[in-house]
Amino acid sequence: MRFFETKFLEEADKFISKLDPKTIKKIFYNIDLAEQTNDPKLFKKLQNDIWEFWTKFAGL
Repeated sequence: MRFFETKFLEEADKFISKLDPKTIKKIFYNIDLAEQTNDPKLFKKLQNDIWEFWTKFAGL
């Protein structure tokens, strides 16, 4: 079950595309997990339909 669907702003899409493949994989894994579990440790609501995601990978 999906609680929501993630859509990226153009700027976010450009930023993610510049990251290394392992980091990109981790980001998309966390987004997929957040969509299925609605886990507040992975994201928080900023305003209206805008949310902030967090991904920690390789200590960063």
